[in-house]
Amino acid sequence: MPIPEKYRLQQIEQRRAAEREARRDTRLGWFRGVAEVIGWTVAGLLCLGLALHTFDIQIGRIWWSLGLVVWIGGVSTALLAMYRRGHERGDW
Repeated sequence: MPIPEKYRLQQIEQRRAAEREARRDTRLGWFRGVAEVIGWTVAGLLCLGLALHTFDIQIGRIWWSLGLVVWIGGVSTALLAMYRRGHERGDW
């Protein structure tokens, strides 16, 4: 037995609204992930910049190493968190 036209149109509209909301959540997730990557990159580059502006070699090496750890570790963590959130949302 076919679905009455009134209920079919109601289902179509509900699914369109759900799809719009899902796409919005996906876009916000991507923007959040990109912002986190940019933030960790800037933080790491600031530490690297401090390494270049010091006159002590040992302190410069510490800042340089810290900058690499913050940069690479932060970006890796942000990307893994972005993947995990997308997987929980059902994006992939």
